[in-house]
Amino acid sequence: MTADPLELEGTWEEIIDQGEKLAGKRVRVIVLSDQPHTESADKPTSFPPRSTAQSLLKYAGTWEGDDLEECLRLVYENRSEVAFE
Repeated sequence: MTADPLELEGTWEEIIDQGEKLAGKRVRVIVLSDQPHTESADKPTSFPPRSTAQSLLKYAGTWEGDDLEECLRLVYENRSEVAFE
């Protein structure tokens, strides 16, 4: 059984203050952008409403092009594993 990783966020100086807690541990440092952290970043992303059969009917028979292979590649690149319990 492994312990959950300890996650710290702050300025370099604030992280250094945690030196005793981190001594001898493996760490990963990710440098974030200089933009200040906003509360809105913590809120979940809102998604557009789900498509319904009715909303998709307006597109029926309108597809033109030869990008099916490209679309399929994008689907494979962007899908992720899902765990159902």
